[in-house]
Amino acid sequence: IGMCKMARFVREFPKEKGGKATALQLQKLVFRKQLELAAKWSRPVTVHCVNAHGLFMEVMRTILEEAKESCEGGLEVQEAKKVWRRAFPPAIGMHSFTGTAHHVGEILAFEKELLYPEEVEVGGKRRRRKQKEQQQVETTLNHGSRLDKNNKGDEGKKEMLFYFGFSHAVNHIMCTSEKARKKGAEAVRSIPSDRLLVESDVHASVDVALGTAGAAAYAAQVRGETLQEVAECTTRNGLRFLSSLGSISST
Repeated sequence: IGMCKMARFVREFPKEKGGKATALQLQKLVFRKQLELAAKWSRPVTVHCVNAHGLFMEVMRTILEEAKESCEGGLEVQEAKKVWRRAFPPAIGMHSFTGTAHHVGEILAFEKELLYPEEVEVGGKRRRRKQKEQQQVETTLNHGSRLDKNNKGDEGKKEMLFYFGFSHAVNHIMCTSEKARKKGAEAVRSIPSDRLLVESDVHASVDVALGTAGAAAYAAQVRGETLQEVAECTTRNGLRFLSSLGSISST
């Protein structure tokens, strides 16, 4: 499912019917409905998000706010958290992720608010919250490898919502400028190892193996890891992502 400002539907939506702005709102509505279906039937989803990070986060926050409002005035904290969690699919994979390291930080900060709200400070001014988010992004960039090492052995024990996939075709070949490649590499390095996925992102089935190998090689080179390390961790992550099917009870 996707949020894409570059989609043909958005680019060519008739001006007399509202043009691009109306098309984006319709796209957002359909995206929300698809997420609701995935949550209802406990199906993991992959999200194609292109130049629409703000819209994506807007949908995520709206779903969480509405889930919180539905719990006001009755449920115990633990029961309320279950309601919030059931409002989302069991896992969300960001397909051929083209966002920045800052976007990674925002997404993971949102996940923490959803899954571990007791660890998130409540109150304070908006500026302070923005500063904390920026600090979290910088911490992820500067200390990601160390944190990964400290957390080895804990994979699968903590609940996760978001995964981030990368492909050689989109994240390397299609990034033609040095600036784009630098930002892309920073994003890949910022991903915790237990969230990393690699994808072929090709059209023909005969190209899947080569495309996936290329993606793993790209991630290994950017992260300063061996190809075997990336292949092993992304295999574990991919299996964990797929096994989330049906893991969130609707009752």
